[in-house]
Amino acid sequence: MALGFAALLQLASRLPTEDEALGPNLDSPEAIDHLGPGPNFVFGDAVPAPAGGPFAGLFAQDNVAAQRFKVALKDWGRFAGAAAIAGRESSRTKLDLALTSATVVKALMPATTIPRRFFASAVIAPHIRAQITEVFDEIKYYPRIDLPMYRPLKELGDECFVPNLNLIQRDSVVALETNQEFIESYMVGVNHEFSRELLWREYPTDQRGSYFRQFWDVASHFDPTATDADVQREKLYDIPPIHTWPRSSELGEHDNRQANPGEERNEIVLVIRGELLRKYPTTVVYANAAKWQTKPNGDIDPAQERELVEPLDADMANPPRSIVRTPLYEAKVDPDIYFFGFDLSAEEAKGGTGDNQTDPAGWFFVLKERPGEPRFGFDDARAAGDHLETVNDLAWSDTGVAPGHSLAAATLATIALSAPGVDDEERQAQHDDDVKVVPAPVSAARWAYVLYQAPVMVAVHAAELLKTATD
Repeated sequence: MALGFAALLQLASRLPTEDEALGPNLDSPEAIDHLGPGPNFVFGDAVPAPAGGPFAGLFAQDNVAAQRFKVALKDWGRFAGAAAIAGRESSRTKLDLALTSATVVKALMPATTIPRRFFASAVIAPHIRAQITEVFDEIKYYPRIDLPMYRPLKELGDECFVPNLNLIQRDSVVALETNQEFIESYMVGVNHEFSRELLWREYPTDQRGSYFRQFWDVASHFDPTATDADVQREKLYDIPPIHTWPRSSELGEHDNRQANPGEERNEIVLVIRGELLRKYPTTVVYANAAKWQTKPNGDIDPAQERELVEPLDADMANPPRSIVRTPLYEAKVDPDIYFFGFDLSAEEAKGGTGDNQTDPAGWFFVLKERPGEPRFGFDDARAAGDHLETVNDLAWSDTGVAPGHSLAAATLATIALSAPGVDDEERQAQHDDDVKVVPAPVSAARWAYVLYQAPVMVAVHAAELLKTATD
């Protein structure tokens, strides 16, 4: 212990060297904190340590000059560090001469620079600018034939038009998606072969014309008497002129009716098979926007069936497209298969599940009997146990008349109607009207009221027709 105490006295009496006091890195602010205290520090020449015994330096503190000197040293350290970083030379990037020369040559190509310079200095009418494509030249005039080209395809065989068409059951409604890639490839082939035919018949052609641009039949949607018939026709074509297709595009990206043709988007086609449209050819077919039923707190109730969105009274004559959409095109395969194409994708038509409050409700497909064409008669039969709540429920079995015989004027002179359920507001309103008429004396007017068949409307939501394997 005595030996250790002697060594401590020797260290306390020896002054530290500059490297020991300042450390190896004088520019580091952290090194300044390791300097010893300077109670008698004076900037300039060194001053001998004052007397006070060998342990006086162990409890000493910096005077004001030492404190200010250490602060200045730290500032210098920060400045020296920043200066070293700022003065450091960055590594130079090697110039890729091959890439640079290729880029310059490509940018100076006349096929790029001349049209760019021309378009920047010339004023071109919009309808002319729309015809200018990647190829800066003029295409020769060619005939335009607006026949729907699905018909010759169908004549080759129903399977060529829609594969597995025989799997669609009779008296059913299904939804299919168009195959835009197939339509475009078919139309390119048709135009190519027609160009060869024109060339063989010595018609002056450069074989780049788009003679056929209509695949579907748009006659029901096209008004030839309109003042803008040509503009309307252009919007209804299935493909744009083939010579305007970008060279980098792919099949399926040239739907002329899309706002952005570059986006591949297949449309929904409603298929109806059966006697319905053959027996009632004036049936109205359209798509109607759906809406969710909500809970008392305003949240979507996915357990409830979706409802039709009703147009405002002011819009009934011409409902907005956000609520009602009529078919853009049609097709038919004899004898009883009808196709109706809508400007809706499968995702738009199906909508969401309702689990998220922002889920869209999708669309209904509606088959509606035309209100202006009344029908008279009775139902063929009424299910056993069904109550007679309105005169529209009357069936031939209620008349007591054998098949093939005539109705007597006094038949159904009295009709007993049952009250509908409390939740059926629509049938209750009809029941309230019927009970005022059925007691009236027998007359032609009463018979017309009794025999009148209310127009029928059937609405099927797209989610029912587009179910996936997980639904």
